[in-house]
Amino acid sequence: MASIGFVLGDIVFPVFMFYFLPPLLGIAAAANLFIDALVFFIALRFLNIKLKNRFGILLGLWAIGLATDFAGAFLLHLPLNSHNSSISQLIDYYTIYNSPFTVILILVTVLISALMIYWLDRVMLKKRIPLNQAKRIALIFAVVTAPYAFLIPISWFGRY
Repeated sequence: MASIGFVLGDIVFPVFMFYFLPPLLGIAAAANLFIDALVFFIALRFLNIKLKNRFGILLGLWAIGLATDFAGAFLLHLPLNSHNSSISQLIDYYTIYNSPFTVILILVTVLISALMIYWLDRVMLKKRIPLNQAKRIALIFAVVTAPYAFLIPISWFGRY
């Protein structure tokens, strides 16, 4: 199995591309900010929440999202550095759906990342709004902005 140590993350977080085109980090971060802003303002509108300093809260949520994306990418990279050849043989990030172990690993990583998003967002938000509203917004962010793009195989982008 061909295996590559770079993975995809968040909605627009193509980690493997940063190696080839480092300026994409800025583009991906800006796109993530746009998506997070969209989710945040729709959630505020839907839940009928009035906030002061919305931009500051949005930047905090965005930073948490980027940090959890990097943490998820790091978690996916750990098995490749385990120096255990049997684990390395089971993992195929290039065509992830050929290996059930890889699919399970990525699904667990997406779940862990979503849980981290929920917990960190809730901790940050409960300082600024009531706890029940903080939990709702954190849950919306965890569900909508979890790094589902980890499930996109690198093979869809050509051979790197």
